[in-house]
Amino acid sequence: MKKICSTLFVIIAIALSTPLKAQLPTGLQARLQTVLDSVCTKYKIKGTSAAVLYPGKGTWKGTSGISHDNVPLNSNMLLGMGSNTKTHIAALILKLQENGLLSIDDSIGKWIHNKPNINGQVTIKQCLNHTSGIFDYLQNEAVNDSIFGNPGKIWTKYELLALAKEPTFNPGTSWGYSNTNYVIAGIIIEQVSGRSHQQAMRELILTPAGLNNTYFYDEPNVSSRMPHQWCMRINGTSLTDMNTMQENLIPNLFSMATTAGAMVTTAEDNVLFWHKLTSGQVLSPASFKQMTELVSLGGKDGYGLGIFFYSKGMNNRSFYSHGGTFFGFINENLADTTSGVCVSVLTNQDSMNNNGLSATIIRALHKVSIQMPVGVKESVYNSKRLTLYPNPASESFYIKGEAINNSTVTIYDLAGKQQFASQLPADNTLSIPGLPDGFYMLHVTDQNGHLIHIQKLQIVK
Repeated sequence: MKKICSTLFVIIAIALSTPLKAQLPTGLQARLQTVLDSVCTKYKIKGTSAAVLYPGKGTWKGTSGISHDNVPLNSNMLLGMGSNTKTHIAALILKLQENGLLSIDDSIGKWIHNKPNINGQVTIKQCLNHTSGIFDYLQNEAVNDSIFGNPGKIWTKYELLALAKEPTFNPGTSWGYSNTNYVIAGIIIEQVSGRSHQQAMRELILTPAGLNNTYFYDEPNVSSRMPHQWCMRINGTSLTDMNTMQENLIPNLFSMATTAGAMVTTAEDNVLFWHKLTSGQVLSPASFKQMTELVSLGGKDGYGLGIFFYSKGMNNRSFYSHGGTFFGFINENLADTTSGVCVSVLTNQDSMNNNGLSATIIRALHKVSIQMPVGVKESVYNSKRLTLYPNPASESFYIKGEAINNSTVTIYDLAGKQQFASQLPADNTLSIPGLPDGFYMLHVTDQNGHLIHIQKLQIVK
């Protein structure tokens, strides 16, 4: 479970009905897969499952890497989402409020009594936006001794509350990320709904949203669908296959995460959750407004109820997000407030932190959504109107085709960063002496700025 400094924004409620079976252009799908493979290879990521949802257009999903040995990761495997669980839990609390079972302004002492270091005057809202001041139980040094001294232990929520030390600040006076806040939320969910947190989540959030591949770890038949978890947090120096360690260590850790971080999902399900949440299909407008009322984290960035908002934080776009880190898993998500495009990435290793995952795979896939709009015709992505040669190129190349006078050629690397741009000369020959060896994407736009051709370009010196 990891806090990621993402931010919150006001997202557009577009495409309330998304035909997820719609076919995205094959050229766009190929580009997304190429980018995913390229970035994962560059950063030596063991296995990655990713999805990009274009509202009203369709969803791309792809995987790269392995579970273990020669077993490839596949898109049906369930990966840990870590603290992205908190976004789901906050949505569930708000849904219970919509049903009249609680108010987020209620004090938690209404349900939790006489627990050391748990201030009963704290409100549910202060738990959900991390202004409670309640100590984060995972920061208690006794946790590691308990994990490795008793790897078969299955934790209860109340045992986790007992790990909380003295509060770190008075309620409402500061902001401090604490997993204990969401353990408390889980206890309240069970008391007010009369159901387990798993059942309440299924009935009120997951099933209505069509999220049929999202679960808590301890639900039936879940662990058999999960890839191996590669963890650097065990010894701090190298990736360890946790599935070869003590048999009960993984259930122990997930029980410790509980409603703060024990959910698992597929990238396709997770990206659908973010789309439906931010486009008004999970919560009422009033509830989503409450969810996105921000505690400032500096500038216009902030944290709402289980959700971050960044202003101009990714490729100069504002977005909502929440990620998570768990032993052997990292998850990051993005919901673009300008286009409504959502991106979800889950890995089965924890050696790259959340900011690193956002800065690499999330940024690269999101950049593709900006550079290759879905609204253009399929023929643009597989255009036969223009011919590029030689390809591979070295110092220059020539473009032959009809109606290309005054066109502009732009070249991007596979992470989406622009490397070259020039108007096409009269002889249709472009010199590229400064570009290093590698694969690129070439875009041609006409004199009116319309995209007319996209093609992969290889440079070999």
